[in-house]
Amino acid sequence: MSVSLKKGASVNLSKKEPSLKKVLIGLGWEIKTGNQLDLDASVFMLNAQGKAPADEYFVFYNNLKSPDGAVQHTGDNRSGVGDDDDEMVLAHLPLINDTVTDVVVVVSIHDAMTRGHHFGLLTEAYIRLVDVDQNKEILRYDLDAEFSGYSDVEFGRLQRIAGEWYFKATGIGSKEGLQGYVDKYL
Repeated sequence: MSVSLKKGASVNLSKKEPSLKKVLIGLGWEIKTGNQLDLDASVFMLNAQGKAPADEYFVFYNNLKSPDGAVQHTGDNRSGVGDDDDEMVLAHLPLINDTVTDVVVVVSIHDAMTRGHHFGLLTEAYIRLVDVDQNKEILRYDLDAEFSGYSDVEFGRLQRIAGEWYFKATGIGSKEGLQGYVDKYL
């Protein structure tokens, strides 16, 4: 049974799903009628110092795979059309570089400042984790309307703590755009 998370909640994935190895991180949203937005999912793989070990550990639409082969973005969806996940990232947990402690999942609106776009133009935004081998949703975090003025949101983090994997529903909004995360983590 899938766990529904609230902002700030954390789940020990290693205890909840001990056989979990391959995770699909699905991100979805619906665009309110009349709006055209291009949202982009990005992943920052960070070490204990809060930095990516190398630029290639920033996985996004222009770098679809991490150098360790553990994290792969399935590609950019520019329209958000459809009822299922709009963008997906696959993570093979045992292959993630040992120096990586956090896998940060960010969604940003492309060219938001120029176009005056923000998360208030969306509905039903969520992140979910699926056990690929079992084809089973493990957890879901539905973002509410609190991100109306923001152009980008850190949806959540996979965290490796003492050899166990956790997922934390962070829900942190920003107005800096994707470049703000690049400046912070690379």
